[in-house]
Amino acid sequence: MLLLLAVIAAWAVAEAAVSHVDQPAPGALALPTGLLLLGGQVAGALEDGHGCAAGIAVVAVGAALRVWAIATLGAGFRTAIAPAGARCRRGPYRAVRHPSELGLVLIAGGGALALASWLAAASAVAIAALSLVRCRREDAALQAVA
Repeated sequence: MLLLLAVIAAWAVAEAAVSHVDQPAPGALALPTGLLLLGGQVAGALEDGHGCAAGIAVVAVGAALRVWAIATLGAGFRTAIAPAGARCRRGPYRAVRHPSELGLVLIAGGGALALASWLAAASAVAIAALSLVRCRREDAALQAVA
């Protein structure tokens, strides 16, 4: 449990270090996604499950991918969907269309594995659904400027 907390804390610090402050737009999914992640992980920690160490590795990979994606976009990474032009093809975006969202889903799913929690798993499924909605919105916005 302590190792999982350390990985999540390191992710939070790293993401804060590379993120630019922006104002979420109405209808942005950042707040509900964050609350789902936090709620799922806290609820999972309260369950008496015997977690899987591989889950911590999945959280670490997801966090690294997400931080790399945010650092690659720099000031272009925002909670509001407002593409600045053409699709990014640098860093993790060369291989994955939405690496930040994939990282978030890996963090949520890895946390559920690490905690062996059905509540955290349910939260991860909801986060995956919200990420899919966000990916579709981003793709539509990028198509509009293409």
